[in-house]
Amino acid sequence: LALYPVSMQQIMDIADSGKIMPPKATWFEPKLRSGLVIHKLD
Repeated sequence: LALYPVSMQQIMDIADSGKIMPPKATWFEPKLRSGLVIHKLD
């Protein structure tokens, strides 16, 4: 069984289309520090 990583573009496309992914499909390593990333919401 081979599991291939999901690219960032694929994640963005899935999110933009309103679909969801299975749990842990968006597991990223290394983890970013809490509060390090801030995204402006309009």
